[in-house]
Amino acid sequence: MNGEAAVFAWMLNIALMLALAKLFEAFVVRLGLPRVVGYVIAGLVLTIVGFKIDVVSYAFALVGIIVMLFYAGLGETTREFMRGLKKAGLVACGGVIGALACGFIAGLVLRLPYSETLALSVAFSATSVSITVKTLEELGRLGSVESRVIVGAAVVDDVLGLSLISIMVGIAKGSLDPYSILGTTILAFAFWAGIVVSSERMPKPLMKLSQLMKVEAFHLTITFIILILLSYLAIYVKLSAILLAYALGLGLSSHYYLRRRIATGIYPLVAIFTPLFFVYAGSLVNLEEVARTFLTGTFIITAITILVFGFISKILGCALTARLLGFDKKSALIVGVGMVPRAEVMLVTAAMALELGIMSYHVYSALLTLIIVSSIAVPIMLKKIYAH
Repeated sequence: MNGEAAVFAWMLNIALMLALAKLFEAFVVRLGLPRVVGYVIAGLVLTIVGFKIDVVSYAFALVGIIVMLFYAGLGETTREFMRGLKKAGLVACGGVIGALACGFIAGLVLRLPYSETLALSVAFSATSVSITVKTLEELGRLGSVESRVIVGAAVVDDVLGLSLISIMVGIAKGSLDPYSILGTTILAFAFWAGIVVSSERMPKPLMKLSQLMKVEAFHLTITFIILILLSYLAIYVKLSAILLAYALGLGLSSHYYLRRRIATGIYPLVAIFTPLFFVYAGSLVNLEEVARTFLTGTFIITAITILVFGFISKILGCALTARLLGFDKKSALIVGVGMVPRAEVMLVTAAMALELGIMSYHVYSALLTLIIVSSIAVPIMLKKIYAH
């Protein structure tokens, strides 16, 4: 019986994660804070008590963020998104340049070796906009110009980040291959664009097929199957699953009737499973490891330096670029702040650098602190900016 109970322990885990997420959601909403802050805090609390998220619970959490970005894509139109993609790409490049520059300055301030400075710069460049997207949805700003630029910039940022990680690994191993990196970058962009274009042409065949096959909830089911398959393909080719989910939603949004039906059907999954992802994101931070080095003077200086430059890198890089592209001060600031959050991508980059022996534990722990602070501070900052 004990063995059987262990097999089904994921049920209790999901119930606990969701209950805690909703408990902290109720608490932070009373304080006037965005709901996503409560979800992240719930994950941090689970980490403190030693709770470990199992594989099944992680799978449900991943489904949560995939359906959320898909749902966000359904709220857009391809024409509007593509119209702003040039600006979004420039904003992403501005953010990456800002991240690299701030990373090198932080490395000089902390007197880090060249290889570690490079690793820090690459880690700075990795943006995770899932928290921003959830906050904008909550504020009713998901279809705004700023939102489109942030998501578009995240697409470009994701591909540029993939190239930078390849460069970092190549330099660390002494086997840098520029042609391979360029090929990977082009392939990633082509794959994303291909999903948008092909999914734009899906509605008509789906409508015809639904008339032939009298299947319950046909449109929702077949779309969900395609969504999960695309997410698997994205992970297989080392792309972000959530950005391909957005691409699918974006393509399907061109057909109003189908978009409305799928959006109505998929929303309950968004409401139930999305909080699980942010609880998982909060639990990624090893507070015990951060606390172990927190009392040392070296760590405090490193953490403050990385926090300051981590925020400045994206706010200045993206906001200044947005201003040059004609955005007003408020919109440019929203774009800059929206690009600040770091989560799983930066964690993977930092872990790889640590594994390669080109990043010290102090810097790694300070990057973990940046994840915590950016995850909690950015939703609050965005709400304050919109309020004023």
